Amino acid sequence: MKRLFVLIMLLTSTLGLAQTRFSCRFTMTDDSGNIVSSGTAFVQDDCYRLDTPSMKVWCNGKDRWIFSPSSDELLIQPDDVSFLKDISVSRSSGDKATVKWQGCTIELTEIKEVSEAWPASWFIIDPELFGTDTIITDLR
Repeated sequence: MKRLFVLIMLLTSTLGLAQTRFSCRFTMTDDSGNIVSSGTAFVQDDCYRLDTPSMKVWCNGKDRWIFSPSSDELLIQPDDVSFLKDISVSRSSGDKATVKWQGCTIELTEIKEVSEAWPASWFIIDPELFGTDTIITDLR
């Protein structure tokens, strides 16, 4: 899961946008070339959303909500990205970027700057929206 969060920080540092607001597609592979994860990312300043087949992540820059549809679990935790100090960009150009981190390669494609801001509520999920069967763990 940490690897997915690395993606967001890579997006911001790779693009070097003054006003960070963009969307992109991503594919993460391990050092054997196997796909670990793929999906869509949305970034606005310190806020982000990740949508993958196995999880949905919302972050308002302070707290992070991670939902796993397969286990019907929602985890809420502080957004700690202190582990990101070892990131290095190996190549970036146009609407594509490639970054390597801890044996993984993250390919970013279809990077598109977004002119209008998403509302702050788009980066938060209300636990009340989930059913009574959803396991909710709040670690804040």
